[in-house]
Amino acid sequence: MKNDMKDMHKQLFILVKLLTKDGHDPLAIAGCMLAGAVQIYQAELGMETTQDLLDQIANGGDDDIDFDESVDKETIH
Repeated sequence: MKNDMKDMHKQLFILVKLLTKDGHDPLAIAGCMLAGAVQIYQAELGMETTQDLLDQIANGGDDDIDFDESVDKETIH
């Protein structure tokens, strides 16, 4: 299984640019991407874990996450 995050992000960015160039609303594009992400989470994690994840994203704060602050400040997934 390929998991090159930079390559995946680049391909998604290219697709978003093409869709935007074709006249699609960027917020509609983002909505479709979010809906697709949620469907993937549900299929891979189940409904309860997905709900917990979405709740954490919507309502959680940095103080809810336990991580080593000495680590370089890249996005934590």
